[in-house]
Amino acid sequence: MKYKLVASDFDDTMVDDSLVIGEKTKSAIKTYIEKGGRFLLCTGRMISAILPYARELGLHGEIVGYQGTVIADIDSGKFLSEDKVPFETALKLLDFADEIGVQAQYYYQDTFVIEKENELSRRYAKYTFAPPLVVGMSPKEYLKIHKISPTKLLYLVEPSRVKEIIAMVNERFSEEILANTSKKFVVELVKKGIDKGVAMRRLGEKYGIPREETICIGDSLNDLGMLKYAGLSVVVENGSDEAKAEADIIAPPSSADAVAWVLENLVD
Repeated sequence: MKYKLVASDFDDTMVDDSLVIGEKTKSAIKTYIEKGGRFLLCTGRMISAILPYARELGLHGEIVGYQGTVIADIDSGKFLSEDKVPFETALKLLDFADEIGVQAQYYYQDTFVIEKENELSRRYAKYTFAPPLVVGMSPKEYLKIHKISPTKLLYLVEPSRVKEIIAMVNERFSEEILANTSKKFVVELVKKGIDKGVAMRRLGEKYGIPREETICIGDSLNDLGMLKYAGLSVVVENGSDEAKAEADIIAPPSSADAVAWVLENLVD
């Protein structure tokens, strides 16, 4: 087996908007593992929001969430490592969101913090499989009172403003924050120097699998770190132009069992 480790993003890579993992993909992952390969989910999602899918796939061992800032154990859900955004930086990012007129949220204790329940939070909770932390006050005030260093922050923005706001964050916080995106309406903010590629390097060293024997599959800007790390970088057909620029190979779209295609055609 030429490639002993395969890592895949989840949303818009393994699944489309239906969020249903195809039976062909499940079977291909099972066969790859039975042959001795290691398969890893590497996503921007909260750990609580990806664990049900990892367990559906029968995976064990580590899983990567929050764009590489967290590595967790699948069976227990326990965080094995977490690179948080420092409190002072997080506070500045919330102030900056007010300054540029966008909605911000942050992630703490593997959930997201809100003032009170609303339709948006209930919809998001169904998507994440985790109820929000309802604090009864402005999330910014709650952060200040408890001196929270969040796992990640997120700006909810109009799709037309995503690139503009990423550029603004990179200009203002270039020494503190990595800004990127995985969806058309979000800007994701994590600690500078941490991304999916860093997580892949850490786990590759733990497993004793060099990058030359690693495939990474993704679709968007927040996958660039692991695509650059990979011995073979694969981007799905529906991926962004930025991701495709880093691809060695373009796979079928996420709606056509792209991960199964990779495992059936590229690992040996």
